[in-house]
Amino acid sequence: MIGVANPTDFRIPPEGLINKKSLLAQYSFAATDNIKLYLNYVGGQNPDTSKTNQFDAVVTAKVSDKFNVGFNGTVNSTQLWDGTKNIESKSWWGSALYLNFDPQSWFGLTLRGELFSDKNQFKAFSSAAEGGSIFATTLSANFKTGGFIFIPEFRLDNANKKVLFTNKDGDLTKSAASFVFAAIYSF
Repeated sequence: MIGVANPTDFRIPPEGLINKKSLLAQYSFAATDNIKLYLNYVGGQNPDTSKTNQFDAVVTAKVSDKFNVGFNGTVNSTQLWDGTKNIESKSWWGSALYLNFDPQSWFGLTLRGELFSDKNQFKAFSSAAEGGSIFATTLSANFKTGGFIFIPEFRLDNANKKVLFTNKDGDLTKSAASFVFAAIYSF
């Protein structure tokens, strides 16, 4: 598949980028009925006129009728703009492993482990003295009834530096925990 889109994260591009577009591409391959691979690309000019290239790979494997595994890895490289020309290139990467177990048709569990690296201080660690990384673990349950899916989810984020998260007193901390609940209705 090939596509053209507005710059990433913009439904309507800012003034001056109205004609700037990003190229999208995907290649998919089914090695078997149970193993599938997707290679993705997005590249183009950002609103600040920096240029981005991002590559992404997704692999899924159905181990049994009740258990499957997934992997998602991505690398982003952005050539920064100093106002007159493109200068240094900065990058970040992330990867996630998904373990999905559905013991019943109405109930399933998914455990996701993610590692995000920002050693170049480009995204999450841009305000830090040096780059860092975050490891996040998420446990989700899926309860299905009729057209509804209820998803309680617990997430624990751990960074290697105190730059992203704050405790109840407003002090920086290396970790954060969250609980969310989603309700989805399909018709």
